[in-house]
Amino acid sequence: MIGMEAFYTRQRANEGIKLPLYLPTGEPTEHWIHIRGIDSDEFRLAEVESRRDALRVASIEDPRERAKALEEAKIDLLAHLVIGWSFDKECTHEAVKEFLREAPQIADAIDRAASQRALFFAKESSNSQNSPKPSSDSTNDQKGVDKPSEST
Repeated sequence: MIGMEAFYTRQRANEGIKLPLYLPTGEPTEHWIHIRGIDSDEFRLAEVESRRDALRVASIEDPRERAKALEEAKIDLLAHLVIGWSFDKECTHEAVKEFLREAPQIADAIDRAASQRALFFAKESSNSQNSPKPSSDSTNDQKGVDKPSEST
């Protein structure tokens, strides 16, 4: 019989996973982004703040301005999922937001991956042969998601 601990997701969500990054063409790169899961402490706190801010956004009368504010709120929330990355630029909250704003396909992939709890419990692979190959759809998610190595 399994115990209550089998249902715990918070710790693994806090540890995060490495999400390999693919070019918009679907071509693999050496780059990755380390993300938390939606059950992480950081994300859950950011989600509460985002809900508080929803009242402000809802009060914006201009539809275009409201849409911009909604998109910015989404990017800000997703940026709280990012722990690190392989780029030379320092991984600050503002740098992550800029990256997600300019690479919306990456924001979408992070959004999908972070909400798939099973990814945070996947066994570490000893080789990459079991990793899914990229499809022609450059926005396809979970292309070879790996758990972070001890060095991150």
